[in-house]
Amino acid sequence: MRSVASAFAAALTWWAPPPALHRDGAPAPRLPGWPWRPLPLPRAQAGRQGGPAAPLQHMPVQLTTALRVVGTSLFALAVLGGILAAYVTGYQFIHTEKHYLSFGLYGAILGLHLLIQSLFAFLEHRRMRRAGQALKLPSPRRGSVALCIAAYQEDPDYLRKCLRSAQRISFPDLKVVMVVDGNRQEDAYMLDIFHEVLGGTEQAGFFVWRSNFHEAGEGETEASLREGMDRVRDVVRASTFSCIMQKWGGKREVMYTAFKALGDSVDYIQVCDSDTVLDPACTIEMLRVLEEDPQVGGVGGDVQPPGKGMAVEDDQVQAAQVRAMEAWSVHQRHVSREQ
Repeated sequence: MRSVASAFAAALTWWAPPPALHRDGAPAPRLPGWPWRPLPLPRAQAGRQGGPAAPLQHMPVQLTTALRVVGTSLFALAVLGGILAAYVTGYQFIHTEKHYLSFGLYGAILGLHLLIQSLFAFLEHRRMRRAGQALKLPSPRRGSVALCIAAYQEDPDYLRKCLRSAQRISFPDLKVVMVVDGNRQEDAYMLDIFHEVLGGTEQAGFFVWRSNFHEAGEGETEASLREGMDRVRDVVRASTFSCIMQKWGGKREVMYTAFKALGDSVDYIQVCDSDTVLDPACTIEMLRVLEEDPQVGGVGGDVQPPGKGMAVEDDQVQAAQVRAMEAWSVHQRHVSREQ
């Protein structure tokens, strides 16, 4: 019951008007997203017929947040109360003679929730894949992107496919950072696979760290811990392909290491797990969405089951690379004209 109420509460929150993200003059906050970027400061709204610009009017942040919290809480309580009342009274819409099969309020809410999710997913997918939409970067700016791969005791074949697909991404100067959640001997095979696929050049770098950013490893001193942090940053920022093996801390710690090491050295961060096969055009497509709408802070990819996703390993790779490179050529021509 709790999960259903939480899901509907989240749906209500989605429908609620968005609050002001920050005050004028405050630094732009960062939204977690894949890829994500700093959110823009509020823009001025131009007056009619070329008149002076007037600032956008927003409801106070505290009031908007309070209304959303109250509305979400009341809706969740109403859903929970209805489900509990139906359970106590034994009310059911449809049931067989001996109640082997039944359909009650809980099932109706679950079905409605699934229907609403599917509807909005379909509409969004259709909008993103509308016919005749050109694959292009909408502005002549040069946005730098880093792909962060989280790895933990991954199947060797899956990891190889992931790294090879990352190597084939058609985006100039893409930085790839793989962080391995574990630095023991049994984790060393992932570093070997990294060397096999992406290593062997001056662009590749790696570092085996006894610690992580929140927990010191065995035998670490304050000075050696600080030195390790600096080494991680140097390796990640100086290398096109980098691999960091660190003390186990979970996926959140892995992501923290990648984000902390990159800092503000790139404009966008793209993330994936080590069992993901990436389409060669994925980065440029997601970047296009971010650049077209300044209100978008994060973009999720079209994730498909292994049977369909592995097709990118074969005949779709070349076509996707051609599309991406054509888009980048158009982008470079715009840059040349601007200069």
